[in-house]
Amino acid sequence: MQKYRLISFLFVHILILLHVLWFKNSTVGSFDFQEFFDRFIGMGVLNAGSIMVIFAFFSTLIFGRFFCGWLCHFGAVQELAWWVFDKLGIKPKTINSRMITFLPLFILFNFYLIPNISKALNPDSNWQLSLNLSYPEVWAFLPGVVIGSLTFIVDGFLIVYVLGRKGFCRFVCPWGAFLKLPTSLSTFKVRKTGNCTNCNMCTSGCPTGIDVSHEINNYNKVINSNCTSCMICIDNCPEKALSYRFQNPINDYDNLNLIDFAYKKTSYVNNLIKEKFISLRDYDLFMVPFCIIFGLLLDGLFHIGHMLSFGFASIITLTIFNQNVSLFLRKNIFIFAMILMCFNGFLKYSQFKAINHFENQEFSKAVTYFEDIVFYYPIDIGKYHAYLGVCYLELNNIESSMKHYNLAKDIIPNNPNIIQLGKLLNRVQHGL
Repeated sequence: MQKYRLISFLFVHILILLHVLWFKNSTVGSFDFQEFFDRFIGMGVLNAGSIMVIFAFFSTLIFGRFFCGWLCHFGAVQELAWWVFDKLGIKPKTINSRMITFLPLFILFNFYLIPNISKALNPDSNWQLSLNLSYPEVWAFLPGVVIGSLTFIVDGFLIVYVLGRKGFCRFVCPWGAFLKLPTSLSTFKVRKTGNCTNCNMCTSGCPTGIDVSHEINNYNKVINSNCTSCMICIDNCPEKALSYRFQNPINDYDNLNLIDFAYKKTSYVNNLIKEKFISLRDYDLFMVPFCIIFGLLLDGLFHIGHMLSFGFASIITLTIFNQNVSLFLRKNIFIFAMILMCFNGFLKYSQFKAINHFENQEFSKAVTYFEDIVFYYPIDIGKYHAYLGVCYLELNNIESSMKHYNLAKDIIPNNPNIIQLGKLLNRVQHGL
């Protein structure tokens, strides 16, 4: 079965390459889960990405998270990372924490569901159902080389090394969180259909760190919503005691209660597998808020988006609280995290105050905060120089306005606001 899954992953990556290089945005635009939330929920635009998400949702109601296990390119990257580590003799332990539930749901609701539902329900919203398969263009959400490479390294490999199997899928991915509900209701599941000898080969092979042996022996099926229907557990079972089978959902939950879907202390304790896992659940009360605050303070700065910022946050947080890591390293990472959080907090506060004063036309107050940003920010951001250009122009400081206009023009020359500012400065200089 796994050779077919490998072929599926290769086919998906070939399609991605063809899409980016040949189709571009002439016929079919961006394929991204984000499209369903930003375009369809927020704007009413049914595009290629939205259709893909709708297909993934309804197919999950039938087959479980088949999309994640057979078609997701980033899931494939993490499985590649695990394979590479295994070949190098590196055996990362898989972290067990409530963060696998709370963090992806927080990212999903905070950045995608709530903002776009609010946008759609706003009285001034121009929400209108329409079909546009070519919008937005292919490159709309694809990062540049630097951020793309960093995402590949951090969310693809480093997070697996620190957090264990499919660390990004389990701890960060909001799309996996979006598919948890239909997964729980899916008709096809991995089911116990033979005699189990408790060899735990199924648990050892699970790429999402599920205690498969515990679940099939207690519920006769895998009920964990992180199951991606990869069927590795079925292939690994020497007794052929597992099958991927359909059952009428009306009768599928007769022997289950809601509490059964919660974490059980009796799982992950079998002597054959317990050394493969580390439980940090005793620290969840501290880890979850720390990770969320760290991610929020990093998000949006230095061109870092949601996935990368919370990938960093989960790695930093779980390393600090992991007792298996040396105390010296954990202390230094904690100090680094606190310094970074304070610095990022200063930048975020300066941004908030600067924009607030600018919108209230308090230009002299806005200048103070914008100058702090451009001075302390480690990279030049064109929009802040543009803001300063406008502020100084409103304060009749033409020399400073021209200085920041030129800096902004060098960074984002085709930005319409920069072009407009240049025209205004030209008129002022010529006394028009």
